[in-house]
Amino acid sequence: MGQQIVVFILYLLLFLLGMGIMTGAMNRLAGKKLQHSLERAADTPFKGLCLGTLASMLLQSSSAVTIITVGLIGTGSMRFSQSIGIILGANIGTTVTGEIAALPVQKLDYIFFAAGFILMCLPFKRGFSVGSMLIGIGCLFASMSGFRSLAEPLAASPFVRELLTGANESLLYSVVIGIFFSAIIQSSSATLLVCMGFLDAGMLSLSSAIAIMFGSNIGTCLTTYIASLGTGKAGRWTAYTHILFNILSVAVFFPFIYPLADFSMMLAGNSRTALAHTSVLFNLVTAILAVPLAAPYGRWVERHRL
Repeated sequence: MGQQIVVFILYLLLFLLGMGIMTGAMNRLAGKKLQHSLERAADTPFKGLCLGTLASMLLQSSSAVTIITVGLIGTGSMRFSQSIGIILGANIGTTVTGEIAALPVQKLDYIFFAAGFILMCLPFKRGFSVGSMLIGIGCLFASMSGFRSLAEPLAASPFVRELLTGANESLLYSVVIGIFFSAIIQSSSATLLVCMGFLDAGMLSLSSAIAIMFGSNIGTCLTTYIASLGTGKAGRWTAYTHILFNILSVAVFFPFIYPLADFSMMLAGNSRTALAHTSVLFNLVTAILAVPLAAPYGRWVERHRL
């Protein structure tokens, strides 16, 4: 069992490496333009929502987008009220990873690795960055295959079996698992992929996987909070808002997990794709519901807390 745990950690590191390579590649392709856009374009909550969604789709990290926003507030390039829409949109773009992982593809990682390596060797200006991005996607598919193959051997461990049993029996326990696991590895996408592996093996119910996904959105706020500690009041309030938004989103959707699971299963036809669709739906709906409150909330914080 110790061998399976080591292999699981290696696949997890492979996924995080792939995400890091993708983020670095997209940052080289669009980073400076993206940061400049964040400084100028988020003058209304809706524009901020669209911009935050686009930025997190490119960088594939809501934490990275929020940290950039906190940094801009800390340097005075952006007001706190401008950051709220970006925070609302940041969670939406990262759901693309789950949708990619849910695609019914086999051994596609080798194609991405080969295409990425070829592009990195070509003498084109952006060839290296595009090739790096493809290799990062290849790492994502390879790690997904690994999680699927390891789900059953890992479930033989008493500790993992106890976790899965507790998750299947209690949705609240599942949320707590999602919070702590994503806080440790700092990736809600990785948490989602691990859940997909156990779903494929039939060892985790869809409703419990959705609850874990809810918790993972809260756990990833830790990095943003740490990054905000040295940025002044406005930067800290941006981190507080990120945490508050994710907690309230989970609280609103928590009572509807079972009907949400049934609805997503009806749309998708299989549990892995249903989980990916649920992640998109959850983050999209909660962001849209919060947009009308963003402007008055921002004004209240700027008047009374900053």
